[in-house]
Amino acid sequence: MGRTSKRAQRPQLARFPPIEGPVSAYIDEPCLAFHKYDGSNLQFKWTQQEGWCQFGTRKRTIDSKNPLFGDAIATFQRKYADSIIPVIRRHKEYRNTKSLVAFCEYFGDHTFSGLHQAGEVRDLKLIDILIEDQGFVLPGNFRHHFGHLDIAEIVYEGPLSGQFMRDVYEGKYPVGEGVVAKGVTSTRRRKGKTEQSVWTAKIKTKSWLEELQRRAGDSANLMQELEENLRQQSSVQF
Repeated sequence: MGRTSKRAQRPQLARFPPIEGPVSAYIDEPCLAFHKYDGSNLQFKWTQQEGWCQFGTRKRTIDSKNPLFGDAIATFQRKYADSIIPVIRRHKEYRNTKSLVAFCEYFGDHTFSGLHQAGEVRDLKLIDILIEDQGFVLPGNFRHHFGHLDIAEIVYEGPLSGQFMRDVYEGKYPVGEGVVAKGVTSTRRRKGKTEQSVWTAKIKTKSWLEELQRRAGDSANLMQELEENLRQQSSVQF
């Protein structure tokens, strides 16, 4: 009988859902709009058994030796590792949490479209927390429970109106790339139970889109991103 080899299991990364442009279903719905930082989406996994045990980008795991993202792990440990779990244990909304993923944006002053400038100092900003078997922390809870940490700045609270989206597009808010608006959808389940989930929509600034268009001429990847952004942002007429 021949020997069978066992391949090492590939670590499972959490899926950060793609954020689309505004859709008609969310127009005029209440929302919190967070500063959308232009950088790389990184994830940091905690389990009850192992603590902070896995770090990654959208597509692969990383460690402290990674030449581009290794420093982000030390930054996370310094800024967030000792602060997130006490919040989880303090609030009943997260009772019995056995695993979570903290999502952060990693960027420098000159990062553009996730492309980093060599040698530049970069920072992390906490943007979301995904709780196992529950989903993403609701935007209001994210603000109230984690707002004492360095989280994404809230630049607007109110309805996702056409006027607000126009103002973001025209650069009337202090953001570079744009904002991510977040709201809550409530669904009635059996036995009168209500389930809440988070919806998201991104609105880009005109100046950022113009800069992306300027750079896209030299890069097929940026051209693809430009086309995708223009499609998403035209889904609703401001």
